Amino acid sequence: MNEALEETRRRKYAKLLLEVGVNLQQGQNLVVTAEPYHWKFLNLLAEEAYKMGAAYVLVEANDPGLLKARVEYGSEENLDKLVSWSDKKNETYINEGWARISLFGPTEPDLMGSFDSHRLGIIQKVQSISGKPVSDACGTGKITWCVAALPTPKWAAKVYNLEPSIEVERKLWLGMVKILNLDADDPSEHWREKGQILQDRCEKLSELNLAEVRFRGPGTDLKVKCIAGARWIGGGIPTDKNSDNSFMPNLPTEECFSTPDSRGTEGRVQVVRPVTVLDRTVEGAWFEFEDGKVISYGAKANKDVLDDYFAMCPNACYLGELALVDGSSTIFQNGHVFHCILYDENASCHVALGSGYPMPVPGATGMTNDEKTAAGINVSIVHTDFMIGGPEVDVTGYDGLGKEIPLIQNGDFVI
Repeated sequence: MNEALEETRRRKYAKLLLEVGVNLQQGQNLVVTAEPYHWKFLNLLAEEAYKMGAAYVLVEANDPGLLKARVEYGSEENLDKLVSWSDKKNETYINEGWARISLFGPTEPDLMGSFDSHRLGIIQKVQSISGKPVSDACGTGKITWCVAALPTPKWAAKVYNLEPSIEVERKLWLGMVKILNLDADDPSEHWREKGQILQDRCEKLSELNLAEVRFRGPGTDLKVKCIAGARWIGGGIPTDKNSDNSFMPNLPTEECFSTPDSRGTEGRVQVVRPVTVLDRTVEGAWFEFEDGKVISYGAKANKDVLDDYFAMCPNACYLGELALVDGSSTIFQNGHVFHCILYDENASCHVALGSGYPMPVPGATGMTNDEKTAAGINVSIVHTDFMIGGPEVDVTGYDGLGKEIPLIQNGDFVI
């Protein structure tokens, strides 16, 4: 391995996350979440952040074994307890406008599947409730945030169906290098250009003022109602303070997304990729909707996880996001299932069950939860993406007069 080349790639990656991902500003604080396995990159990321003028870099690195110990041995009456400063910490992130980078890269990707689902669910629910103000602040651009990934031997082994090793970890890393274009002279500039392409595509979608989007393919005939005037967003997202100061919450990103009317989903949809739900893998899921609500569902593997998911929140059974991705996606072209929502959702059209983003709906970032609900925006403590698109799934839009507008055919955008 060429160590100098690897150092260059990883520094380019760190700069990409800081410059384009969260668009770190002079004097801004940064919090980074990851597993301790990634300490070397975390130190490098902190170096580059301070070079850019970060005021303070906080790393939250928790080993999954700590959660395992709590689930297995913690007293049940304390599983729904949080430390007293959790809410205060979240308030600080929001009020001081911190930037936030979350790095996916599990050392034990299947560990959660071995946990007692009831006990784990208690912990997850209280964490979702506690973290809702931060997720809301991210959804409105008050916090700039970016989700990215780093390889590990066991995650790589899961992607390629091989035994864990440093070699297979490197294979995954090299795949990510290509997708992220880290061998370019300036990956940040590449992703700014990519962001502009996505923004131009979103402008075209927004101008159509669609009333409905329909997906048709094997096992799928789904109609998703749109909120009148809702925009499509992709590439960069503006902050709440400066519309010219944007950030890119996913790296890589390939999607154009909007917020559908949660009351208007009808039909059946087949999920085309495995999805991690409550930290367990659900395969072959399908859903049937009526008046916006999931009325029937199933899965080839771990259907009980969906039971637990819907039990967490009454509105978990309504849609909160609609996203279009076509075959030009470098992640789709890679040909692998990554078992990582960041990568898999950017390989396929997808919908999310749970909380909706207010940003696409004019005026919604200042709405109360009741006002959001009245506008058709789903309000929930959960949000999980399910991939539903591919070469065999055609996507058609309809305007307010019922005019049919082809959007994606044979896997590619046609607008």
